[in-house]
Amino acid sequence: MASSRGSSLGLISLLSLVLVYFSIITTYSYDSAFVDAKPLNLPSTSSQLSKRTARTTAPAGALVVSKSPASGQYSTVQAAVDALPDDGSTQVIFIETGTYDEQVYIDRSGMLTILGETANTANYASNVVTITNSLSATAAGSDDASGTLRVHKDDFALYNINVKNTFGQGSQALALSAYGTNHGYYGVGFYSYQDTVLAEQGAQYYGYCYIEGAVDFIFGQHGFAFFQRSTIASVGPRTITADGPSEKGDGLFVINESTIEQSAAATEDLTGLVYLGRPWTEYATVAFTSCTLGSVINSAGWEIWSTSEPNTEDVTFAEYDNGGAGSVGTRASFATKLTSNAGYTAAAVLGSTWTSWVDQGYVDQ
Repeated sequence: MASSRGSSLGLISLLSLVLVYFSIITTYSYDSAFVDAKPLNLPSTSSQLSKRTARTTAPAGALVVSKSPASGQYSTVQAAVDALPDDGSTQVIFIETGTYDEQVYIDRSGMLTILGETANTANYASNVVTITNSLSATAAGSDDASGTLRVHKDDFALYNINVKNTFGQGSQALALSAYGTNHGYYGVGFYSYQDTVLAEQGAQYYGYCYIEGAVDFIFGQHGFAFFQRSTIASVGPRTITADGPSEKGDGLFVINESTIEQSAAATEDLTGLVYLGRPWTEYATVAFTSCTLGSVINSAGWEIWSTSEPNTEDVTFAEYDNGGAGSVGTRASFATKLTSNAGYTAAAVLGSTWTSWVDQGYVDQ
């Protein structure tokens, strides 16, 4: 009996050790996935993103913007931005649920991450924070000056916030004006009618975003922008992209693994009335790769800038591995059908160091 009891105790001890081991592993796995514990200036992993559920509290050290601000908090996004030190340090702003009617201008040095409160960080669908303004380029004096969010700096990340310019038809009116490199936009909704997103210069990544507009609503001159797994929705007839480099190799837009569709806000049937892009200059370079092109896309795919200025002499309008009703038909004579996506991958667009500043959780989901 003593021998049997000793064996039983040994077995119990072994089982206890196993239970402790699995408890540690389980706890570690949960904590590593907890959204507020993730270093905000480092890439995440696909396992981290897939386990996220909510971001409802500000991380330690973040400035907080609230519709009902407590002591030490801010009632506007611009006030929080203005309170940040311009010293090259890494900073975080957390915005609580609400609609903030304002223009925001950011030009401080140092990495800045702005987080929107949300019940689901994975994409834009659960966004509850909106920054909105209504201003035309005509009234503002320039496209850039009309932007609801104007980012004139390098090293910037924005998560789970809707950015809107509600001016509507009649003038350019930007939601985002992005002048800088190493920009990352994750689960962000951009809304306007003409010139919604200006990716003007630098390397910029847009992942799991929603971009809505009608005329040239993704545009720029010197930007290298990669749009991945996003929804691009036309609210009216015309063109999605307008790229305007001053020479070949001066800019590149790639829309990858995204869905092109009609916006629920459209007031007419847009079947066949939307084009993938038109060339702002003759050096325009745009590619749609592995996308689902809805029936809104005209069979020609692409169109000229204007009858008096076609701008097609040295244009590169390319498609690779697209599907959907809008992917078929006789394309424009100046369009290119690719047999490979070489030259149009994230690394090709954003540079060899792109994995060091793009949140990899949104790439690998």
